[in-house]
Amino acid sequence: MYPALKEVVLLFLVSFALSFAIFPFYIRWQNKRKVGQKIKKEGPELHLHKENTPSGGGVVIVLITTLVVLLFSGTAGHSFLIPVFLGTLGFFGIGLIDDFLKTFYNHPWGIKARNKLFFQLLFSTLIMVLGKSVFPAQVGIPFSEKQFTLAPWSFLLYGIFLLTATTNAFNITDGLDGLAGGCGMLTMLFWGSFFLLKDLPQYAGFCFAISGSLMAFLYFNVWPAKIFMGDSGSLFVGALIAVAALLSGQSLLLVFSGIIYIVDTLSVIIQVLYFKLFKKRVFLMSPVHHHFELKGLKESAITARFWIVQALGCLLAFYGMGR
Repeated sequence: MYPALKEVVLLFLVSFALSFAIFPFYIRWQNKRKVGQKIKKEGPELHLHKENTPSGGGVVIVLITTLVVLLFSGTAGHSFLIPVFLGTLGFFGIGLIDDFLKTFYNHPWGIKARNKLFFQLLFSTLIMVLGKSVFPAQVGIPFSEKQFTLAPWSFLLYGIFLLTATTNAFNITDGLDGLAGGCGMLTMLFWGSFFLLKDLPQYAGFCFAISGSLMAFLYFNVWPAKIFMGDSGSLFVGALIAVAALLSGQSLLLVFSGIIYIVDTLSVIIQVLYFKLFKKRVFLMSPVHHHFELKGLKESAITARFWIVQALGCLLAFYGMGR
């Protein structure tokens, strides 16, 4: 295990160093051209001052992670994962177009929701087809040794749902400085450690590579953010989180290792359903992280506390691992 640990740590460090070196140039390039994120007027008024903050940090995250995975695929022994990894670039493409519309065409909403969902389902199907030989059809039950095997078509539909739901849930979480970046890094570090413990360093490599890039991004994204992740990053990272879960054979651990994404998404669902039924709101604003903002908590304090909850969720996921 020790040689494998050194190898994935190297991937983490290389990914971090390259991303950390590139982000300042990318930020300055956007600042000089006075382009950046357009803030939705329906969001908290506290965020209006963030208008034109450089966005699309996902471009650097994807560039460096892809480069590191491709360069080290032979030595890390995970070259057979490259087709699946490249399939996740479809999600990056969706997000990149969305970011382009928001940044250069002053369109805060980007791609229409139904169009975005269609392409998410399309690329989710592609990933499941490309990953047919590497995704185990077993789904382990947390905190037990039990697992059940899904029929091919059932597993295909389950995988499509997991990929689409995770990418959207992670995207919803990307609403405060440092929130998605920090939570995403914790989740990927969990999956990377999971694969090391399961003696699967070939899977751990890409988890640590994305974690390294996310840590570099987080340096520039914590409050007050100098750059945002954008959909190009959130959809890509969300897809990779789902891919890691599918590779594990214990994808239900995502309930714990991605606890913040689930809480934020459930708050949106509850808010919408309750308002349609009773014409009242449960939260001041959803997702729930905005509710706490409107209650008067500082953005940095909310982010830090959500990180703590996410870290505890990852530890709980470790405890719930099967053999």
